[in-house]
Amino acid sequence: MLSRYTGARYRAGAHPDLVAFVEADELHTLDYAGALDFYEAILPHASDGDLAYLGCVDRFFLFTSILGRLDGLHPWLYDRFREVELAPDGYLDLWAREHYKSSAITYCGSVQEILNDPEVTIGIFSHTRDIAKKFVAQVKREFEANAELRRLYPDVCWLKPKTEAPVWSGEAFTVRRRRNPKEATMEAWGLVDGQPTGKHFALLVYDDVVTLASVSTPEQVRKTTEAWELSDNLGAGKRRKWMIGTRYSFGDSYGDIMQRGVITPRVYPATHNGKPEGKPVFLTQEAWDEKKKTQLSTLAAQMLQNPLSGKERTFQPAWLRGWEVRPATMNVYILCDPSRGRTSTSDRTAMAVIGIDRASNKYLLDGFCHRMTLSERWDHLKHLHKKWKGLPGIGILKVGYERFGQQSDDEYFRERMRDENYHFAIQELAWPREGGASKQHRVERLQPDFEHDAFYVPALVHRNGMGACKWSVDLESGNLTYTPLSGDTALVKRVKARGQGYLAVSPITRKNEKGEVYDLTSELISEMLFFPFAQHDDLVDAVSRIYDMDPMPASVHEEMPELPAVIDA
Repeated sequence: MLSRYTGARYRAGAHPDLVAFVEADELHTLDYAGALDFYEAILPHASDGDLAYLGCVDRFFLFTSILGRLDGLHPWLYDRFREVELAPDGYLDLWAREHYKSSAITYCGSVQEILNDPEVTIGIFSHTRDIAKKFVAQVKREFEANAELRRLYPDVCWLKPKTEAPVWSGEAFTVRRRRNPKEATMEAWGLVDGQPTGKHFALLVYDDVVTLASVSTPEQVRKTTEAWELSDNLGAGKRRKWMIGTRYSFGDSYGDIMQRGVITPRVYPATHNGKPEGKPVFLTQEAWDEKKKTQLSTLAAQMLQNPLSGKERTFQPAWLRGWEVRPATMNVYILCDPSRGRTSTSDRTAMAVIGIDRASNKYLLDGFCHRMTLSERWDHLKHLHKKWKGLPGIGILKVGYERFGQQSDDEYFRERMRDENYHFAIQELAWPREGGASKQHRVERLQPDFEHDAFYVPALVHRNGMGACKWSVDLESGNLTYTPLSGDTALVKRVKARGQGYLAVSPITRKNEKGEVYDLTSELISEMLFFPFAQHDDLVDAVSRIYDMDPMPASVHEEMPELPAVIDA
C-alpha cells in the first residue's frame, strides 16, 4: 500500500471488496470528485466495520465524516490530506494561515495514529505549553464527546474517560491500551517553558514552534531553535517527527531548520504562484483581496510563506551587497546611538563604524549592538576609535554620538579621557524626536544608497555551529542561505600576500550582555529587511546617522593600488 495506515486492527471486520480496493491503492489515487462519488456509493450500504476500517485508512473521510468536519470539503484540502497521509514523517509543513494545516496534521493525523495503534505515544510541542495544550484538548475532546467515534472504536475509547482513564487532563490523556508506559497517549509540552525529562515519545509533533514572541529578538530566535534541538532527545527509537507552522521572518527558527537540511520543507502559499496577485488556492477571491488590504506587514511571511517577498518594507533583499575586500583608502565614521537600560525591554546601544571610499560608497566595517552599561559604552567606543585610528589608509576619523538625554555620558567620557590620557572629539548627532515617524525618516535616508549599490555590508557572517559563512539571498525560498567558508578566495589571498590582510573581510562577532555570541552584519540585515515592522531597529538607526556627519569621500593618497572591493552577494 502507498499509505502507512493499513487499518489492520479493523481489516477483518470490513467487507473484502473494500479492503481489496484500498490495498490496491485505488482509494488513494482518486481525485476529489472521484472520492466524493466513492463515498456517496459506499456509505448507504457500509457496516460499522467498514466505517471503522475506512476511518483508519482514509484521513479525509475520517475528518469530514466521522469527525463531522464538513468545512473540509474542498478540492485543495483533499489534495493536502492525501499528501500528508501518504508521506507524514520527516516534513516541515509550512502552509498559509487559515489553510487547515494543524487540522489536517496535528488534529486529524493524531486521531488517525491513535486509531491505528492505541499503544502509540505522541508528544505535542509548541513554543509554550499553553499553546500545545490547546492541540491536545482538541484531540481529547473527540475521544470524550464524539458519539460516532466512540461507537465505531469502543476498543479505543473509554466509556467514562474522566473516571476510568489513568490520565485524562488538560495536558495529557490516555486511551484504552494494553501496555502501561510512563508516557500518556498524547501529552502537551512547551519548548521554551519546561520540556519533560525522562520521557520518550514514538511520535514528536511540532506545531506553532515559531510565534510572534519567538521572533521578537535574535535572542528569542536562538532560544527557540536551541530548545527544538534539545527536544530531539525526547524521541523513542526511530524518532518519527511532524513539524507544522507558518513563517514569521526570514531569520526565524523554521528558516534555520530548513537551512540545516534535517527536515524536508513542504510549502504551500495562499496563491497558486506564491505572489499577492496570484489566484487563491483555498480562500475565496473576496477574502484574499481583503487580506491584501489588511495584512500589509505580514502577508508575505504568513500567507505567502516567503518572508522576503513583501513590497511593504523599506529595504528590498535584492539590494543587499557584500564586500570581500574593502578599499585601502577610506574615511571612517563611528556612530553611536546609546541606551541606558539593560533590561530585556530596553533598547540596545548601537555602535556602527562606516567607511567612505573615494567614490562616496559606504561600507559597514565594525560595531556593537547590545545592552551596555555606561562604562561599557566608553570601553567599546574607545576600542573602536583606537583600532581604526591605527590602521593604514584611514584619512578622516570622526565620532558621532546621540546626546539626547545623555549629559551624564559626556561628563563620564571626559573623565575617562583625562584618566586614561586618550582624547578624541565627539560630535553631537542631532535630530528632532517629535512625532512617531522621526526614526523612520532617519532610516529611510539609507534607501537610495542601498538601492543603487552604494552601501555594502560584510560578505561573511558568523553562524552558530557553522563558523564563518558567506551569505546570499534566495528570493525564491524567502531565506538567507549560508555557505561555510572553505578557505580564502583568490582576492583575499592577493591582499594578504602583499601585507594588506587588514583589508579582508571577517565576521563581526560580538558577545551581548548575557555573554551570547551574535553577528553584527546579521543583526543589521535582520533589522533592515523588516523595517519599519522589525521589533528592533537600533542598529539600522545608528547606521543612518552617517548622513548627520557630513561624510566626505576619501582622498587619493594611498600608494598601493586599489583592489576590487565588493562582490554581489
